[in-house]
Amino acid sequence: MKNIFVLLLSLTISIPVFAQNTWPAIYVNPLLRSIPENIYEYYDGGYLLLSVTTNEEGYVMGGWLVKTDANGEILWQRTLTEPYTDYAWYRMMQPTADSGTIVTFSTRNAEANPYGTFGDAAYMKLNACGELDWCKIISLPGRDNFPHDVVVVNDGYIGLYNNGYDGTTNYDYNANSLIKLDFDGNMIWMYNYDNDTLIDEELYDLLLLKDSTLLLTGHGTYRDTLLSKYFQKPIRLNIDLNGQLINYQVLNQHEDSIWLVFDNQSSQSARGTIYTSGQTHHLYNTLRKHKLLNPSPEIFILDTNKSYGYRHTWLQDSTIVVSGTSRTNFPFYLWHHELTLVDTLGNVLNRRRLLEDFMGPLYNVSTTTDNKILAAGSASESTYGPGVPSIVFKLTSTLEDDVYDPTPRSYDYACPGGVAPNATIGMEECQIIVNVENLARLPDMAVLEVFPNPVHDILQVRLPEYIVIRSSSQGLNTALYQSNYQQNSMLQVFDLNGTLVSEQALTREQLVAHFDATHWKPGMYLLRLVYKDKTVGSAKVVR
Repeated sequence: MKNIFVLLLSLTISIPVFAQNTWPAIYVNPLLRSIPENIYEYYDGGYLLLSVTTNEEGYVMGGWLVKTDANGEILWQRTLTEPYTDYAWYRMMQPTADSGTIVTFSTRNAEANPYGTFGDAAYMKLNACGELDWCKIISLPGRDNFPHDVVVVNDGYIGLYNNGYDGTTNYDYNANSLIKLDFDGNMIWMYNYDNDTLIDEELYDLLLLKDSTLLLTGHGTYRDTLLSKYFQKPIRLNIDLNGQLINYQVLNQHEDSIWLVFDNQSSQSARGTIYTSGQTHHLYNTLRKHKLLNPSPEIFILDTNKSYGYRHTWLQDSTIVVSGTSRTNFPFYLWHHELTLVDTLGNVLNRRRLLEDFMGPLYNVSTTTDNKILAAGSASESTYGPGVPSIVFKLTSTLEDDVYDPTPRSYDYACPGGVAPNATIGMEECQIIVNVENLARLPDMAVLEVFPNPVHDILQVRLPEYIVIRSSSQGLNTALYQSNYQQNSMLQVFDLNGTLVSEQALTREQLVAHFDATHWKPGMYLLRLVYKDKTVGSAKVVR
């Protein structure tokens, strides 16, 4: 980590172009353009804003993390990835139990050509002071992988990423992966999910449900050969915290009148109902109400203009704020950023247009503990400031601009030694934790290493680093790559008559097991590695 106080203090500013200490707030990075990806309330009542940075031509360069007080004044900031040295696309962040944050991004650092088109999914953990705890890369050379989301669970983190374009003319392969990391960033397991019948299959939202299972939301495209037509429909996976499939659905699959549908984000109400924001029919901003096992959710059209629903958040009275865009047709075609306030029956209660001219990405929204709305985005043309800054609106529950908050707060109290106001976090400390190509080549049945063979007294068994379980269920192909499997596994020794000769339970992170073969009869024996009642490894040994 390199401090660059003078450069950022002199060049990166927050511009209060409105009445003092009122909203919206504008953050200009004059070295690069910035586009917000995520914002949430920090542990101390301030706000944390994550933006991706681009050059003038729009090429993604890296990230910009800004910590503000409750009134939008910058307290500290981090440049994520050294500009023009490494290239990374920062996507999502979530608060962690230790008052830090975990960030998802795609980096080209581990690719053969770090300036090429392929990137690898990666995860970065920062502490409460904006300092790097660890950075891990999931390497898959020659394929453009993109991390979409991450959730915090009681024993680590689960991240969702997409295995995308491979540089060929084959655009059909688009499998998705979940990876579970422990609190130190070590891989616990990886699960791959793929439906052979879908084209352009992509999962991009990950939600931890109240029953401690996970909901994955995305879309897939398939071709109806009878109608000679392509349909794009939402797909939904419900899995447990070990990655095991509970339920898989292609929604509205046999409803031909619904042919182009996106679900961009899922959430769950206090009563357990699932809501998604996106678009449906002929590109209308849509809120959809789901029951987990019902493949045909209830549809609420929020805007009869051409429109697009993006992300949403909940207020304390159980109303929903949906971020999106709407197109007006007269006198010109113009796209507008809008927030729509909706009840759980789909009734539109209020609207707020954020910007008169679209010309920029969609706005991310979140809510604060005092029931305020944070909306973060940008625009290349607006009345609020120069081209492509990061813009944050803070609104009341009635969608009005919030006012100055005089509440005294002790910011960054988790950092008694103080916080560096400016720093750069480069890729030099990032580590490759797994090469997915190597995992894909692993056999379904691991070959255990045994020695000596033949054995006379003590047999040693070297355990594999990963075990693999491949299966097909509910039309979905899955592959589990599991490390730290030992605490749920046993080694068993059988003679050629199928009689169990010896067995032992394995312990966590055990690498080698030993058997006393002194009393075995001469002959051949079969070793089995059993994980949760399934044989995943074997070997033959002679006494």
